[in-house]
Amino acid sequence: MPTKGQAVGIGVGSALVTYLITHPRVAKAAENPPAGVDPELWVLLVTQNQQINDLIGSIDNLITQLGAQPSGNQAGQDPFANKPKWTVGQVICNVINRGFQLPPIPIPKNKQLVVKALPGNGNWVWLASLQADSQNIGLAYPLLPQEAVGLFIQNANQVWVMALALNDGVAFMVEQE
Repeated sequence: MPTKGQAVGIGVGSALVTYLITHPRVAKAAENPPAGVDPELWVLLVTQNQQINDLIGSIDNLITQLGAQPSGNQAGQDPFANKPKWTVGQVICNVINRGFQLPPIPIPKNKQLVVKALPGNGNWVWLASLQADSQNIGLAYPLLPQEAVGLFIQNANQVWVMALALNDGVAFMVEQE
């Protein structure tokens, strides 16, 4: 088990690596390490950061040569920036052992649909991508009351939910434009 000092060092190193990866221009511009950072570690991190950027550039060039658009950060846009509003709702299963489909809601790129079993559910609810699968507890994904799952899918209507107790259900939410 590492000592407290070693743990702090590991934490600082991890934070620096994360910062350099997410802020490559800063790492490239800063020739001197920040206060308290070992100069040799700083040189290593900056070098690795440049190698990562070179690799990303090579991959983007290859994708362009193959006739496609690189999927990375286009025109300074952050693909993981928060959207200005949410779409939320609930699906209540008012028939036992029957699959209910979530409404058709497009999911923006790099966002996920969050589905959460309602806290007042009397039993598990079951999720699947097909109605028949949601009605088969051997194939469906179980959610305990208050348990949630995030799904990277294109549309909320790809999710079916089934409950074994009357009026159990799920709440869902997704960021929207």
